[in-house]
Amino acid sequence: MKAIIGRLGAILSVLTFTTFSALGAETINFVSLVPGEGQLRDKFLATERRLEAGWASPADVVLLIDGQVGTEESMAATVRRDRAQMGMLTTAGTSSVVPEMSLFMSPFLFDSFEEADFVLDTIVLEKVQALFAAKGLHFIQWIDSGWFNLFSQIPVRLPSDISDMRMRAAGGPAARVFLQEVGADVAQLPFADLVPGLQTGLLAGGATNTSMYRTVALYELAPFVTLTRHGINPGTTFANKAWFDQQTEADQDLVMAGIATTEALRLAVRQEDEEAITYSADQGATIIQLSASERQAWKQASANSHRILIDEIGGETAALYDLIQEGKSAFAAGVSGTESPDMDASR
Repeated sequence: MKAIIGRLGAILSVLTFTTFSALGAETINFVSLVPGEGQLRDKFLATERRLEAGWASPADVVLLIDGQVGTEESMAATVRRDRAQMGMLTTAGTSSVVPEMSLFMSPFLFDSFEEADFVLDTIVLEKVQALFAAKGLHFIQWIDSGWFNLFSQIPVRLPSDISDMRMRAAGGPAARVFLQEVGADVAQLPFADLVPGLQTGLLAGGATNTSMYRTVALYELAPFVTLTRHGINPGTTFANKAWFDQQTEADQDLVMAGIATTEALRLAVRQEDEEAITYSADQGATIIQLSASERQAWKQASANSHRILIDEIGGETAALYDLIQEGKSAFAAGVSGTESPDMDASR
């Protein structure tokens, strides 16, 4: 009953904000799920001030970033229906509307941040923009959540260590397929069920980025972090396309500035990830660095994941995967003869 009341309250809050816009300032609802403190929240607050100060007509930017609208899937639907005008969501969230986005979380799809940034920014961007437009959304920018790693209640170095271990998978098919392929007993549960699952013994671990591991204090319940760095989560900032298209060119420019430059967002997230590893270790977590051969064992165990995901997701996924492979080849050609990039994903 409480859950139902909460959802009704979230819906009513959005409806109320939309109604108030007719009484004066235009309301711009911006949905996301943001930690209570840190660089990302600061950037949202700065974006609120910037949009309100620069908008061509009086505007009231409402940040719905504390779970008022429910799950990321609910948030994506809210933007698509123009109940909210802007959103910033993870890949799992956006894939509820644009399924092909799930492909970007495929295990070991990218070998380094540099390679991923190159492919996302220069090779697949036009394709992704078209996929968003087809769903009534306007792509604004990439965001970043850092590398996904494993966390567990016992030490894990090789796939055999999690054979039949009950592991929580994040939303979307990629996280589930990876854990299935490496032999875990997979439970695809809402994030809200993660901590209770670890407390009750329903779960023995899972996969997430280190910033979230720190935020939720998972080091108290699953004190081992294995730096598999097996996937990335390149979420996006986006807008309702019909709403965006009707804005003035100047206001569109304000929207397209996002919450910060993509480069600044990536740098901040990656710095916070490194800080989260250090902090978690200080709180008692054991950080397990894999050797090249150990990490290769994870890659080999999940080698069929890409083909499984292409078939399962469908749509334009195969064409998108081909573009990614072209981009990886172009990146490799561009760095040949220069200093070697960080191809072991050790950062």
